[in-house]
Amino acid sequence: MRQQNNGRRRQNRGSSRRSYGAGNNNGNINKNTVIDSSGPDGRQRGSVSQLSEKYTSLASDAAASDDRILAESYLQFADHYYRIHQEIEINNEAKETKLNPEKNNNENSNSEIEVENKDKNNNKKPPRRQRGYQIRETELLAQEDENTKIIKEKENSEKHSNVDNI
Repeated sequence: MRQQNNGRRRQNRGSSRRSYGAGNNNGNINKNTVIDSSGPDGRQRGSVSQLSEKYTSLASDAAASDDRILAESYLQFADHYYRIHQEIEINNEAKETKLNPEKNNNENSNSEIEVENKDKNNNKKPPRRQRGYQIRETELLAQEDENTKIIKEKENSEKHSNVDNI
């Protein structure tokens, strides 16, 4: 049996999801834009910086209750919104430089260095993939050092045996 809607269209409330990622926003998002986030615990709503703070605090609460998986999930969400926040700041700086071309290049370079320093200070440790590469690189360097030592020892022993033969 077919439901009747009395000639009215259905008003899909709450299903208008906005896509703010991957450069599709054309600069239409700013630091005060309110975003709906569907996280692991349900819906969160707020600006990008507020969502980053919410998920960071939720991660610390989950870690305190010994739920490492949920804490990691919250941290991934927090990192996502932190990166969006950084992208918004970079876009704002680019817009300001377009509007104010008479700014000194020194001010721009100092602000870029400060942003890089903030990134380095906020990230306590590099991502897992990068840590894996670093570990593998140190292992390879250690192997190379051992191989060069062995080769040098063989060369020295050959030199000494050649000297003894003379």
